[in-house]
Amino acid sequence: MFKRRTTTDFDPSQAPQTGAAARVEASHVLPRLARRLSLMSHPRVLDMGSVVGGNLQFFIDLGCKVTADDLLKPVEVLRVGAGSAGIDWKNPTTNRLDHSDASFDAIIAWDVFDFLPKAEAKIFARDLHRVVKPGGIVLAYFTSRETERREPHRRYRIQAQDKIEWLPVSNARTLRHVYQNRDIQLMFEGFKIHTAFVLQNGTREMLLEKKVPVAAPALISTPLPAPAK
Repeated sequence: MFKRRTTTDFDPSQAPQTGAAARVEASHVLPRLARRLSLMSHPRVLDMGSVVGGNLQFFIDLGCKVTADDLLKPVEVLRVGAGSAGIDWKNPTTNRLDHSDASFDAIIAWDVFDFLPKAEAKIFARDLHRVVKPGGIVLAYFTSRETERREPHRRYRIQAQDKIEWLPVSNARTLRHVYQNRDIQLMFEGFKIHTAFVLQNGTREMLLEKKVPVAAPALISTPLPAPAK
């Protein structure tokens, strides 16, 4: 299933000039997620990055049903303060994701959280918790170095299970928020860190798993003693 907010694939020759080069980074968490999805029957995946046809095909080849929900424009609206266009990120009652509860087995968030201030990031993480199934996974990147705060927004192209190309596509979102591990744990209430690596460029690459509710123990009825004769 496709839900495309953007229908064209990326052409590097049309990208704005940002001074940053495209680069290929090793991925340590994508192979783990791919193996997990390949063992499931028709898992549903939500890709929240800029639409790249090859990424959708990657998950389709794993037997997934894929929804593409490009959140680039709403995040830019938040940064530039362009009135009421796009999603109202600051309204805690707004569902940022137009999907039913427990819809997805995995969500690919890429670096979306880097561009959200703490309050909005926590609200959005709560919405992810709503739409992902218990035991479901969120893949996300988090900047960890202050020197990366002005890295450009990037589009991510999966080249193989363990290789992802990072392509600069805009200079409109150059101010990132640097979250520490404790910040991420507080942000993703109801999740546990499944796997986390720090890439050579300092970026945290993480899989966050929605906790499965613990079933209440069954009550064991104890027979009353027979009345004394």
